[in-house]
Order: sequence, then C-alpha cells, then structure tokens
Amino acid sequence: MAHQAVTAFVRALDQFDRSKTRTEVFRIFCEMAFCALAKRASPFADQRDRLEAQYMECVRMFPNKDDVRRMPEMMAIAIQIIAASGVDFFGQAAAEIGALDARLGQFFTPYEVSRMMAEMSLGDVSAQIEEQGFITISEPAAGAGGMVLAVADVIEKQGFDPARHIWVEAVELSRATFHMAYVQIAARGVAGRVINGNSLSLETNDQAFTPAAPAYHAMNGHPFAKQQEAARQAARAEKAAQARRRELLRSPAPAAARAVWQ
Repeated sequence: MAHQAVTAFVRALDQFDRSKTRTEVFRIFCEMAFCALAKRASPFADQRDRLEAQYMECVRMFPNKDDVRRMPEMMAIAIQIIAASGVDFFGQAAAEIGALDARLGQFFTPYEVSRMMAEMSLGDVSAQIEEQGFITISEPAAGAGGMVLAVADVIEKQGFDPARHIWVEAVELSRATFHMAYVQIAARGVAGRVINGNSLSLETNDQAFTPAAPAYHAMNGHPFAKQQEAARQAARAEKAAQARRRELLRSPAPAAARAVWQ
C-alpha cells in the first residue's frame, strides 16, 4: 500500500497540463528538483550555470505557468517525507504511475526489503566509524536511491549522522532515475556524489555532489585519502623499480652474466 503522501503526490500529477502524461510530468518534475538542489550544492560556477539553463528549459515545457507554480508545493511534500526517513518516496511514486521500465531492469524494491538488506550488509558499524570517523558506501546501480536511503536509516538508528559519517558514491545509468536518486539522497541529508553513468564501462555523463558534501569534507577530509596515498606510494615504488631496471640494463652485469652461461 502506497504511503499517503505518495498518493497525494500522484494525485497532484493529474492536475498538470493534459497534453503530458503523468510519467512525463513526473520526469520533468524530478529533473527540475535535481537542477534546483544540485545548483545550490555545486562548487563549480560552470555547472551552476548549466543547471540553471537546464531548469529554465524544463520550465518552458509548461505553457501554463500555474503548472510551474505547483512544483514547489509538490517538492515540499516529497522532501518532508524523504527527510523524515522510512520510505523510498520517488521509487514508490514511479511504481504507482508505471514510470519504471522493466526492459532496463527497473523494478521497485519495497523499502522494507531494502532496509533488511542494509541491516544484513552493514551489521554494527560503530567500531569502524569510531576508528576512522566514517564509512564509505558504493552503490553501482542506484535506481531511485532506495538502498542508500535504507543505509542512511540503519546508520542513523545506530546513533550516527548520515551527513557526517557516511560518504556515498551512487551510480545510475538512466538519466531519469539518476535525477530521482540525487534528489532523494540529497533530501535525506547524505553526503556523497551521485553519478549518471555506467558502472561497467566507467562512462560518466553527469554527476553532482549532495548539499551535505561540504560539511562532510570539512570534518573528515577526502573520503578516499588513504586509498589515494596508497596509490601514490605504489606509483612511486613502481617508478623507482623501473629506474633500477634501466640502471641494471646499462651496467656491465647483464653482459657478464651472459658470458658465464654461454
């Protein structure tokens, strides 16, 4: 059974321009919500300009400006429920209106299932968070972000703030569901980066940091600092080994060794 706020949200979609289907209105709404939130969170001026232009392009899709004025009311409904936790709001709304494409492997996973999976996967994270201050989460097929919401809820139940103690890297291939995932993860107050791309080919089409990302960085620094330092050390070791090999090849030792074995 759908959450009552989701039901109210879906009913609101029927009040829009009849030349567009509910799915079209929902898709445009999610894109506008993404642009509005990502623009405020972006540290890059060129990205902010691009998001503003993208937002205005969506606005022009509604000749009746009353439709545009309804958007903030719907946004308020969604953000209030998402921030309160315990529901995959956009995932449930998309399932209600038939916006998920099974041909792309898009299926709605009930929040209760995601919550159970999160609890089983995470266990007790207190020791890890107390040791390094945070945990990192990788979600290679984020969908509408339902699994990330469940993870945030589990972490919060254990007494930790998702904005300070989680860093999420969430990837979603579909542009429409990428927008849904970003808005939900951002509204839930989770720090991280949401990427529109392919986890298998590593192609990236778009990406945006959540509003909680700056506070996370201020408290914890870069989430992958240890991995980056390990990579730098490995690169330095490899460079030193290559130099040593070149030195040995230039020395008379290889020729002397060959002479012994001939």
